[in-house]
Order: sequence, then C-alpha cells, then structure tokens
Amino acid sequence: MSDNLKHYKSLLEQVSTNPAIITQLEMMAENGDGELTYILGWCYFKGEYLPKDLTKSMYWLEKAKTLGDDRAEELMVYCRFLQLMDE
Repeated sequence: MSDNLKHYKSLLEQVSTNPAIITQLEMMAENGDGELTYILGWCYFKGEYLPKDLTKSMYWLEKAKTLGDDRAEELMVYCRFLQLMDE
C-alpha cells in the first residue's frame, strides 16, 4: 500500500467523527489528485467510509478517468449498471 493510500485511508476512517475531512479530501481531489479522485469514487460506490451514493461515485470516477486512471472506467460501467437496476 502506498504512503498516499495509507494517509487517505487514515483520513477516511475519521470521517464519521469529523465530517469536515470529506470536504478537505474533495477539495484535494478537485485540485487534480488522481489517486484520491479514484478512491472517493470507490468509497461512494461501495459505501465504505462514506455513504453509498452512485451519483457521487460516477462524478469522481469520471474525474479519475479524465486524469488518466485506467481503473475508473471499469468501475464506471458497473456503477452505471447498478444505476439502471435502481430505476
């Protein structure tokens, strides 16, 4: 596990007791942190550390894809499938 990933995981583990952390993480992701962008998409997709939200997941995964994260597109396909199943 990379040092960045360990750092992000430790921050995400604190979100339930300190919700302001998610605002900080989202700002970092908006500023082009590709790894964090994918992680946020994954967390919203799985409902892990953050409430499950497929719309937010798609937002962050689209951004991660734009930043060149190859993992994002595969997860986006699955996320779209789940969104269609919910309709």
